[in-house]
Amino acid sequence: GTTCVLVSFPFIFNPCLGCKENTPQWAAFIYYLPFIVIFQFGWAATQISHLSLIPELVTSDHEKVELTAFRYAFTVMANITVYGLAWLLLNFQVDQPDRTEHLGIQDVPIFRNLSLIVVVLGAVFSLIFHLGTKEKPYPPGLLPQPEESTPLLQKEPMSPPRPLLIWKDWLLEPAFYQVAVLYMSTRLIVNLSQTYIAMYLTNSLLLPKKYIATIPLVMYISGFLSSFLMKPVNKWIGRNLTYFVGILVILAFASWVTLAGQMGAEIYGAAVLLGAGSATILVTSLSMTADLIGTNTHSGAFVYGAMSFTDKMANGLAVMAIQNLHPCPTELCCPACISFYHWVMVLVTGGIAIAAIASLCCIMVWPI
Repeated sequence: GTTCVLVSFPFIFNPCLGCKENTPQWAAFIYYLPFIVIFQFGWAATQISHLSLIPELVTSDHEKVELTAFRYAFTVMANITVYGLAWLLLNFQVDQPDRTEHLGIQDVPIFRNLSLIVVVLGAVFSLIFHLGTKEKPYPPGLLPQPEESTPLLQKEPMSPPRPLLIWKDWLLEPAFYQVAVLYMSTRLIVNLSQTYIAMYLTNSLLLPKKYIATIPLVMYISGFLSSFLMKPVNKWIGRNLTYFVGILVILAFASWVTLAGQMGAEIYGAAVLLGAGSATILVTSLSMTADLIGTNTHSGAFVYGAMSFTDKMANGLAVMAIQNLHPCPTELCCPACISFYHWVMVLVTGGIAIAAIASLCCIMVWPI
């Protein structure tokens, strides 16, 4: 997976090799399509295998939350690094005296350089991970061999072991579908808000292009700080209420965007809410997935893969639906898209948050 990402990602953010100004869009589409497919395959393989290590490495519910929170925290650190580099590159274009405040073809070298820097940093930390992380030496489903410190007599009689679930068994588990819907709703909120925040800032609020880097940076810093509260909050009020608190923060952001037609500096306050809420619901939903897997770590990759499949299908369909509703099909933006992206941000956060609450209620009625 890591290899697929490393060899494909630089080509996605580089100009089409051999393309000219009169090259048709379908030719460029065919050129970029294989690289995008390879990247998505590699990203899915990397993400699913990495998530599957969480229930493999620890068994305690609180430790799963802690590992998931740390994973999210380092993900946010990576995103902060990317947005920080983007902000630096966009603000120090010393070789372009005629630069504009809005993105354009003149910014292509910036994103090319950014993608190359990201790939090099990612390769270094991936190497550290593969060299430093050790999996369990015994096969999944079998008990470890007793060590010198292992007591010969158990203090309590052990209950008969539950049969381990294989991938086909998960399809018959109602909790599998409950968690899948909740995780899908969570990913829709997080991914779509990150996808359309740039268009909302530049086309609806008409803010300078530097906000494309600073606002997501504020979101990620807020999420980074919130992730460290996940373990104590989960211990205090439990998984379900923690997720509900995160959804309330997301609804507060959606309400703010709905009521405030135009925003200036106050967009930073809204970004704090979106970042904190997104971190809370994402970490909690991943912890619920780890709880669902439990001791069935040998089929954990299938569970995470199925969750990832549902979220990618839902995100793809949602983006297609939003783009088909775009009021300016023949141009990048027109006066009608000012209100369009405003309501997109409201619906992808507040609208989907209501669906997530309904899914949470099902889990509370029929626990995992």
